[in-house]
Amino acid sequence: MERKISLNDVRKAVDEAYEMVKSVKEGEVDPRNEGADAGQMGITVVLADGTVINKGDTDVRVPMGSIVRVPLSSILFSQNSRDEVVKKSGQCPCHKLQHKPHHLPVSAHTVRAFSAIEPTGDPESKWNIYENRMIDLMGSAPQLDSRVYTTVKKQIEEDDTANRLAADGYYLYDDAKIALDLAAKAESMTASTAQLAMMGATIAADGVNPSTGKIVFDGENAKYIVALMAAKGPHKMNGPWLVSTGLPAKASFGGTILGVYPGVMAIAAYGAELNPARVSVKAARAIRYIMQKLDLSVFGSANVSIVKD
Repeated sequence: MERKISLNDVRKAVDEAYEMVKSVKEGEVDPRNEGADAGQMGITVVLADGTVINKGDTDVRVPMGSIVRVPLSSILFSQNSRDEVVKKSGQCPCHKLQHKPHHLPVSAHTVRAFSAIEPTGDPESKWNIYENRMIDLMGSAPQLDSRVYTTVKKQIEEDDTANRLAADGYYLYDDAKIALDLAAKAESMTASTAQLAMMGATIAADGVNPSTGKIVFDGENAKYIVALMAAKGPHKMNGPWLVSTGLPAKASFGGTILGVYPGVMAIAAYGAELNPARVSVKAARAIRYIMQKLDLSVFGSANVSIVKD
């Protein structure tokens, strides 16, 4: 079955979502994102062909948080086979029972992902690979928020995170201090909804940046990246999120959510205030409205295309 949706209908859904949620005052700003303007709201949709729809504060840069695992997974799938990534993500080669520590200053999964990037023991090379991948995906460079980075590094030190990971048997593929610092730096990098949506559209377009035309990664890996987004979606909202939106996504403590619809588009939305699950109230409601208004779901059987009027 094929479904054709007009570009005007997409624009209308974005406009309606923005008007519906822009004045919502609910939730709290994450302490790491102190000083963020709770009144700001932005939505960006980028189609797989590069068409851009912006509404609101789409140039505001905020910390990427756990969204960094999207580009990280693209690197891991470039350096490893699918089965190797699955093994490194969960079934690690350790001999004792491992536990994922909770309430860390940075995501344990992000730390492990950086530890798994080659080359081992070379933080500068790891970072260069990551930064270049980010630029290629977005078509522009994210920026480091040094205040957030300093705050997170201090939290890691006070939390004794490296020893907590070791005590819980949480396996890493490189030195814990290297992986922790890279994770802290990555999660403190800032990007706008315009940048994030272009990154998502590059994944939706099977690894080809629709703005620059650059082939960023092997298109075969796009489905694996989106699958990980679906499996590791917005924290504590994964099942309800996928049912209510039908859109694999990742969320940031900075207040952004990035969703990818393979072959069709990417949506990024921003609102600084977070709900108890640490997901942006405004962004979640906006994306949910857009997907339901357009009656879209990646789990549907229809072959969807967006046509220009």
